Amino acid sequence: MRNQQTPLGPTEEAALERLREDYEPITDGFSRTVAVDALETIDLEPSVANSALDGLLSKGYLYEVDGSLYITD
Repeated sequence: MRNQQTPLGPTEEAALERLREDYEPITDGFSRTVAVDALETIDLEPSVANSALDGLLSKGYLYEVDGSLYITD
């Protein structure tokens, strides 16, 4: 479960908002490749998108199971 005290940077916040447009928390899994492609639609370069995903994972806003990413509820 994510730490309610862990703030997101603007890029991470935009990335999470974009992923929430396509995926339901907990139930819809997606690959990192699909996530990077989705984040490119908000003009994030792949390296920036991957960094944003890493931040979301480390802060508990995303989690990974068997290679699929999920949004934390």
